[in-house]
This record gives sequence, structure tokens and C-alpha cells, in this order.
Amino acid sequence: GSRFSPAMMGSAAFARDIAVDTVLERTDAEGVSVGAALDAIGYRGPLAVGSQPLGAFLELHIEQGPILEAEGKTIGVVEHGQGIIWYDGRITGFQSHTGSTPMHLRKDALAALSEIVLAIEQLAITHGPNAVGSVGEAVIGMPSRNVIPGDITFSAEFRTVDAAILETLHAALQEKVREIAGRRRVEIALDLIWRKEPTHFDPAIINAVRAAADGLGLSHRPMVSGAGHDAFHMATLMPTAMVFVPCKDGLSHNELEDATKDDCVAGANVLLHAVLALAGGAARA
Repeated sequence: GSRFSPAMMGSAAFARDIAVDTVLERTDAEGVSVGAALDAIGYRGPLAVGSQPLGAFLELHIEQGPILEAEGKTIGVVEHGQGIIWYDGRITGFQSHTGSTPMHLRKDALAALSEIVLAIEQLAITHGPNAVGSVGEAVIGMPSRNVIPGDITFSAEFRTVDAAILETLHAALQEKVREIAGRRRVEIALDLIWRKEPTHFDPAIINAVRAAADGLGLSHRPMVSGAGHDAFHMATLMPTAMVFVPCKDGLSHNELEDATKDDCVAGANVLLHAVLALAGGAARA
């Protein structure tokens, strides 16, 4: 998701949540398509996406949050994943001189965005504690210290494990955006570019992870994944679950992201033992 969006397009294409051609046509900030980037490094591959049969899917990952470290637990047994909505937005106001344009006559795109940021924050708080929302990017077109911003692009998101709350957040944001646009006399385009409903993992795979942690004498707790993962897409096709290990200070998507070797080894061992148990059960069946 950092170079090409939306995130996890490989697993999304495998699960047929996104058409392969749509994935290959997505471009980065420089206009390079996924297809061209794959061709450039020889990674396009000869097989059709999704043609490889799989019996189950297990994914190991750092938690990307602070809970395991705070509670002194080694393994997170992931039972659910948050639903996600991603938006791309554009606000069109009118550029004019900051010194000669009265406040009541301004069409300030940045001021409108500021209200949207606070609205998203308040909606997530109102529908918490199992909801979060953020504006992660904002770009002012032709910025200058003495020019009222007339054009801004931005990205935003909501996440929650509750499908009903996800829909409520989406509807409430649309209403708030219309109100802000009308009151501030700007145009606001808010495009929903990706929506993934909450994921509920397979009980048998969850139990295999829990049993593996118990067998290895590792402390563990049930968890909800706040971040998106390939397992979310794969869960629509086959029995799926995830294993979490702690990360220092709960940091992720940050250069300070870190996990200890011992925790990584523990997570890999849980993954291994769970897979062996599932494979043995499948063989006996």
C-alpha cells in the first residue's frame, strides 16, 4: 500500500476481490503501473493468479500495536480483523491573497480539510472503543505562505471490527462532508477507493494456533488485528488465522519498528507447529 494502493493487492487478486487487470493497471505517484513494475524485475510469472489450490492459510506478523508488550504476552492468537474503508479526497476552493481577502469571503480548502480531520476523529471516538479513523495524507496544490489554499488532495480511512459501525461511519462522514462543503462554499469529492468488511477467522485454525502456543509453553491472548493483512482476503476462500508477536513500543510503519529475535523465533515455532498439526489432521482425514 505504500507505493501502490490499495494494499494487499496480490492476495486480493488471488481471492478475486479485485480483478487482476485492475491490479496491473494501478499506478504509483510517478505513473508506473504494477504490471510495468513487475515486468521490470521479471516477477510477472507464468501462472494465472489464484490457480494454486490451498487447503488453509496461516500468517505470522508483528502485532503492530502495544498490547502484547504491555501485557507481557509472547503470542497473539488473532480471532478477528477490522473492516477497513479507504478514501481519496479532493477539496477545491479558490486561491486568493491572504492579506487582501476578508475572512468571510474566503473559500479556504485547507480550513475545510481541517474540519474533515476533526470530524473523522470525532466520529471514531463517538463509535469507539472499537473504531478508529485518520487522515494520513494531505497535499496542498501550489502552496505559498501568502496564498489561501485553493486545491488539496488527501487520503482518509476508518477501521472497526463491527460491520454495522463501519457503515454508520461511512454514512456519517458523507453527511458531514456535504455540510462542510456547503457552509464553506468549496467543492469536496470523497471517493471510496477500497472497502473490506470485518474478517472473522476459522475456529479450527484459531484452535491450532492456541494449541501450538500451549504446547510450546508460550503465553498468549486472543486478539483483533487493527492492521490489514493478506489473511483477510484469503479468509474468504479457505480456513485462515493469524499469529502475532510483540513489537517494541507497539511501533509499526515507522523506522523504529523492531521485534526481538526470541519473539520472532517463538512466533515461527507456533506457526510451524500449527501447520504440522493441521497437515497431520488433513492427512488422517
